[in-house]
Order: sequence, then C-alpha cells, then structure tokens
Amino acid sequence: MLDAGLCNYVVISYGHNAFSSDSMMKMLMDFGGDDGVFGQFGAASGYAMAARRAMHTFHTGPETWKHIAVGERKWANLNPRAMMYKRKMTFEDYYNSRPLVEPFRLYDNCLMTDGGRAIVITTEERARDLKHRPAVIMGMGQHNTATAVNYSTHLAGPTGAKKSGEMALSMAEITLDDIDACEIYDCFTYTVEINLQSYGFFGPGEGEDWLKGGTIEPGGRMPLNTSGGQLSEAYFMGLTSLSEAAMQLMGRCGDRQLGPETNTKAPEIILCSDSGGVSRCHSSFILRRG
Repeated sequence: MLDAGLCNYVVISYGHNAFSSDSMMKMLMDFGGDDGVFGQFGAASGYAMAARRAMHTFHTGPETWKHIAVGERKWANLNPRAMMYKRKMTFEDYYNSRPLVEPFRLYDNCLMTDGGRAIVITTEERARDLKHRPAVIMGMGQHNTATAVNYSTHLAGPTGAKKSGEMALSMAEITLDDIDACEIYDCFTYTVEINLQSYGFFGPGEGEDWLKGGTIEPGGRMPLNTSGGQLSEAYFMGLTSLSEAAMQLMGRCGDRQLGPETNTKAPEIILCSDSGGVSRCHSSFILRRG
C-alpha cells in the first residue's frame, strides 16, 4: 500500500567550503575519472552522449523531445505546487531556450529543487483503516545494466526499463495495454523517450509519431508525469513519480486529477519508473487503485 503526500517546500541548508582550483579539479576527477580533464563529467554530459548517439541511431532529436518538455509543462500549469506553475511553454519557447550540453537545451534538463516528499507503505489490511483510498503495489522489477555510458554497447538503448518492465508486468499479470498513465523518471527529455521505447510503447525511431498530437498531455490517451515531472514540477528522484502515481490513484490531485477534470480516463493502473547512473540501473513499479 502507498500513501503519499507532498510536503511544503523547505529550504535545506548546506555547509559551504572554499575550493581551490586544485581541489575543484580533484573533485571533478573523482566524479568523472580521466574524462574530467576533457570536460566530460556529470549526468548532463553522460546523457547528452547517449542522446547524440540516439539521434544518429534512430533519428530522434529535438523534434521528439519538444513534445515531452511542452507536454509536461502543461501538467505543471495545473499544479499549484509546481515550480513552473503558471509559466507556460510553447514549441517556440523550447527551441529558443539556451543550449546547455549539446544536444540538450535548457528545457531538456530537470529542475534543481530543495524540498521533501513522503510515502508510507503498509499492508492492505491496515490500509483499509486509513483516511484515503490506497494505491496498491501490483508489481515491481529492477534491472541494472552496470555499464558506464563511456563503454556501453547499447548507448542508445534499450535501457534497464526493458527487463525491469517485463518483471513488473509479469508480477502484476497485465500487459502494457492495461496501463492508464505513466510516471516516468525524467532527468532529461531524452530519458523519457528512451525508457518509453524500452518498455515497448513504441519502436526505435517512432517516438515523435507516438508523442505528437498531445499523447501525454491533459486530454491525451497516455497521460505522463501529471505533476509536471522533474522537468517542470520538482526534482525528487524516484519519489516524484511514485508519490504522484499514488496521489492520482487516491484522487488527491485537484485540477490535474486524471478523469473528467482533465478530459482523460480515470486511472486504475499506473506505471512508474526510476533510473540512475546514466541509464545504468532501472526500477519499475506498477500501482493500481485500491
């Protein structure tokens, strides 16, 4: 059982240290290895390498990623707690945003957020006494490719979403056709595309056609990252997706609630994901309405 609530945002205080140029370089080298001296360090550059390879391998790119960035922003515009609430975005805004790490623009990148979330897991029997209808865990799976992006033989995919998704679907005894909505880890727009592709929602190179026409937006046939996600609501690793899925299944999402409020199907089953280490590890969860 899951019960979830989004805490009011709080500021976390960090200690400050003065870094010399030598100590800063050592820190970067420790984080990125020898590649740091060439400017290759951090998650953004790692995912950018994968995204650039994907542009070559199955001809994806900004024409696909814009649908993810703009679609998630439309959900954030319905979420008063989202950092990007009331800050609308068009395709033109997306294309005009400044480049960060080629091929990523500003709006291809997740937010940086201080705050908190909480999820309570209990038994189905105990959940019957709780205030809200619970979200039930139907299935879960995990797959770790354990290959650094620099040496990967599958830089453009599939990711761990493929095997972990198969595990979760098997445990839940359902297929992708039973999924009503998705809450997908979205540190970058490309991450959403490659994980949806790895799950099997569409084939390599078919992301743009699958996404266009508002597929993931309010009113779309497959709502995705309905809080605005890490791109437009807030960045809390896997808790952004899990807590949103739980609250959607409980009917606690206000103006962004799936169902008549957003011209979508009231959800019975939601697929959630989390990943890390530049697609080196992946977890999948399937939740249903209790």
